Amino acid sequence: MGARFTALLLVGAASLMILASSMFGSSSSGAGRIVHVTERGVAAARQQQLAATAAVSRSRLTNLAEAAPGGGGAAAPPLATATASAASPERPAARGALDGSLEAALRVAVPGEAPGFVMASFANSALNDHLVNFVLCAVRARAPFVIGAVDQAAFTMLSARRDAPTYVTPMAKEGASLDGSNQHSSGSWKRFAGMRTGEVLRMVRLGYSVLHTDIDVVWLRSPEPYLMCSGEASRPGGEHGPGSRFECGPLLSADVAVSSDNMSPGRDTEGRASYSAGGTFNTGILFLRPTVKGRAFAEEWHANVVSPPPGSRYVSLTSDQQVFNHMMRKPRQWPGVDAPHGSAVMREAWDGGRVTLGSLPLALFLNGHGYFVQRADLRLKVSPFAVHATYSLDNHDGVAKRQRFREAGLWLADGEEYFRGRFLALNASVPPAVAAALGAARSAGQSPNHIGVHAAALRGYLAELRDALALARALRRTLVLPRWTCYVDKLWAGSDNIIGTGFMYPGSQDAPFLPFACPMDHVLSPAAWAKAEVDYRDGSFLSSPRLSPELTAAAVDVQLLERSAYDTAAAAGGGATLLPLGATAVEAAKLLGGRSGGAALLRLPHARGLLCGVGGRPAATREFNHFAQPLLRAPAWCARCAKREGCPSNLAKWLTPEQTGSPRGHGEWCLRTPPPPRFRPGQCVLNDAVT
Repeated sequence: MGARFTALLLVGAASLMILASSMFGSSSSGAGRIVHVTERGVAAARQQQLAATAAVSRSRLTNLAEAAPGGGGAAAPPLATATASAASPERPAARGALDGSLEAALRVAVPGEAPGFVMASFANSALNDHLVNFVLCAVRARAPFVIGAVDQAAFTMLSARRDAPTYVTPMAKEGASLDGSNQHSSGSWKRFAGMRTGEVLRMVRLGYSVLHTDIDVVWLRSPEPYLMCSGEASRPGGEHGPGSRFECGPLLSADVAVSSDNMSPGRDTEGRASYSAGGTFNTGILFLRPTVKGRAFAEEWHANVVSPPPGSRYVSLTSDQQVFNHMMRKPRQWPGVDAPHGSAVMREAWDGGRVTLGSLPLALFLNGHGYFVQRADLRLKVSPFAVHATYSLDNHDGVAKRQRFREAGLWLADGEEYFRGRFLALNASVPPAVAAALGAARSAGQSPNHIGVHAAALRGYLAELRDALALARALRRTLVLPRWTCYVDKLWAGSDNIIGTGFMYPGSQDAPFLPFACPMDHVLSPAAWAKAEVDYRDGSFLSSPRLSPELTAAAVDVQLLERSAYDTAAAAGGGATLLPLGATAVEAAKLLGGRSGGAALLRLPHARGLLCGVGGRPAATREFNHFAQPLLRAPAWCARCAKREGCPSNLAKWLTPEQTGSPRGHGEWCLRTPPPPRFRPGQCVLNDAVT
């Protein structure tokens, strides 16, 4: 789990505490007889109990609107309504029922007397945009929730909304602050982890089945029908009914169920527990039922995070996720749990069987690589419940994760002003050097998905971006980036031999997905662009349903011509949408501004050889170069080479000796893409994407 990216889904189960007390021990002393319960018997009994809560769950969302002064509106507003309200401070607050306590927030989110299904999120005001996105996506998914505010500012912001039942956590009451570090070893992170596990325990004690989820999880659908095995989905012929691909019944025997950081949703779908156990359990999506065993685990998990026994194996651990993984596995064994192939649950988890551990299907609870890069949901033809923004690159922070969600159309927190303005869009195209490399590979019967093609692509993308950025700046328009194509995958660092796995992240190569649409952080640094305060839009912007149809309908497609051809066309009066190649940014802006300046959207087919310079004062060129320098840098692409051959031999078939250079040590090699040439005052400096 990323620090600060924490959330909590609370899933209620009516009467489960009674059920657990009567059925989840080896004996029952009340009647003086031994009761043996099979896994199927437990599942059947739970399903009967949970069926009684279905009607309660269906009425929860309505309760939130009625709790607000003047409330009574629809519980799950349409997407347009939800997104439009993302930044609406004038909306009435739900103060009629919210007093800062967890109990009050639960009463608002969950009507009725019995605990029901509810989602919640832990975060502070530093992540207000992610909090709002979490809320809007949960509302759209019709999944009720509460949010634990980690500081008073977050509570104030959320309580001013009509769609976010919130409460004040112990850290907020104490006035504690997070230091902003996303390192698990930071002091504030450890304190936060202790608070979080304590709040999970508190809710389990109240009788809720808790689905603990990081806040960088977007919920596409409510997971309640699957996790609680209730409603139409659980019946014969239903999505999760008996005999279905993701049958919910077997998971009912799990006291705890967890997601994983594994890379192959396909192998996970086949192997389930056996495949899940072979990777790191990710408590960013973690489900706990209030059974006797589930509650006991929550108690000890919290204790081992907050005050591990002296000399225990938990003392040196720095996160609640690490503690969870160590608790579930036998010491010095791997995977340390009994995980039958194809089973939904793992045996002998936590001290040899103190809890039954379930495996949350990776295809339904997708990690960032599975969704943003592999698009495994399309390949497997599944509709996932959630997307967890793991495996993001750059700084792995809120900026990078927000960008990933925006590109996928999963970021709802932008206000209407984000979709208004004047834009210059650079269309995606294939640089000539890349087209030549692709053709050569195909002619030779080889895969074109290798580092040689990708290196040429990165160089071409940056070169064209230089000119598009300069023109957008001269036109005072917002640049819309293209959605480039990636011919190889990318690691966080050069810690694995991605070359040996066909340039796919190790573990994901069983279902080839190359090439794929690049997330921005595979080509550029979202953090650098955010730091420079560049107002840009990503490649999915023009397909957003929130964009005005009039804007795209009235778009002007700019045609690029060689200077001589342009002069001829302009003399004949046909230059309204034409632009000569090799102009300066000042000249191009003057031509387009005069003829097409009224259009809200201009589209460039490409930017190869587009500009010769900035134009105007020499200082303007120096200012642009200084502005663009940190923006036009591709993050290093690194990998570990096979030990026997070494990096030069591994890479010689794709790269020149100058490109391969020498490894950094420990067999690690990095491709460093040179930035495009700088403009020079009074000189013509074409970008190097022309050839």
